[in-house]
Amino acid sequence: MSAWTFQLVSFGCRVNQAEGGALGEALAAEGLREADGRAPADLVIVNTCAVTAEAARQSRQQIRRAARQGARVIVTGCGAHAAAGDDPAALPGVWFAAPDKAAVLDRIRAARPRGPAGTRPPAPRSRGLLKVQDGCTAACTYCLVRKVRSTLASAPPAEAARALADLVAAGMREVVVCGIHLGLYGEDLRPRVSLADLLARLLRTPGLGRLRLSSLEPMEVTGDLAALLAAEPERLCPHLHLPLQSGDDGVLARMGRPYRSADYLATLERVRAALDRPAITTDVLVGFPGETDAAFENTLRVCREAGFARMHVFPFSRRPGTEAAAMPGQVPREAGRRRRGRAAELGEALAAAFRAGLVGLRARVAIETVGADRSAEGTCERFQRVRVRGPLPPGAGRREIVPVRLVAVHQGALLGEPLGG
Repeated sequence: MSAWTFQLVSFGCRVNQAEGGALGEALAAEGLREADGRAPADLVIVNTCAVTAEAARQSRQQIRRAARQGARVIVTGCGAHAAAGDDPAALPGVWFAAPDKAAVLDRIRAARPRGPAGTRPPAPRSRGLLKVQDGCTAACTYCLVRKVRSTLASAPPAEAARALADLVAAGMREVVVCGIHLGLYGEDLRPRVSLADLLARLLRTPGLGRLRLSSLEPMEVTGDLAALLAAEPERLCPHLHLPLQSGDDGVLARMGRPYRSADYLATLERVRAALDRPAITTDVLVGFPGETDAAFENTLRVCREAGFARMHVFPFSRRPGTEAAAMPGQVPREAGRRRRGRAAELGEALAAAFRAGLVGLRARVAIETVGADRSAEGTCERFQRVRVRGPLPPGAGRREIVPVRLVAVHQGALLGEPLGG
């Protein structure tokens, strides 16, 4: 009997993506082959997210689709945790469910047909993911993460440095440093290590192109971190993803967010005082219970003041097991949709203004795709899509970082012309 083929589908945050990638590499090392899409996989692993009701719905949809194709379905990730309340093991076609990916690997080892160990095909993504932290102790009333990932666990600096060196050796020039609650990195280590201390060590990695930070809570941008960003603009991307969620103080209080709108804007002021035109991206949750029209207008006002480079806008969805699901003042779905549309429209306008303000600057683009004519596309340090006009320099290709001058905006992307160095 030939070795199983597998497909791994990950939902949710970069940590989940990183964990899914590591599981796929472990399965390949055990002799399973990643399905190439020409035939259904024998085994489909759905790496779920439990943050919102919509994420849970998408996970269930993927499980049902895989089951209809006759695959053995394994469910892992946050949605497989008992505290998520989803019970995916009860869905038709699910072989078993376990939040712990090590348990998933052990179960497959015990049951799989034996085959020679193999090498997983190169990952399709163009940037590496370095998970350095797990666990969350926040009290956001709309989120289950603190229930399904309650234990703080930080990678010791030496371990994180080794993992980064492996990613660099595999050809990753840009690496995203991620965690479930990244700003809590090091709180569980003895002696305690700050995120800024870790980044300073990681930046010494030979061959590293640059690091990018994943999401941080707005009040966790310390002076040391801002100073490091200012000192290393080419190797530590001047891009911070700082979730706002709401610009109304009453809504923020009901959400359990530990800041108010003025605190958030003050953080942005400090960041912009330290960095040259940083990209600030954010999440905005509209239609939270008790959000009035006036509260929503406060959110739009704060977003305008913030001048975001990108906004991810999503409507509130009632997630069973969260405090917000039972709160009074649930916003009608149609009102939530309208608010999402207005906020998204504002987000597009702010993003366009930010892009326009970058024209004329030099940038460094991490190449993601290369055409037959050697034109290319990628992402610059300020997290903007850049189309590189003209041929790439000799030897430059996917995952390489290429210097360009940003010359125009066209169809929602910046245009860049390659520079000599």
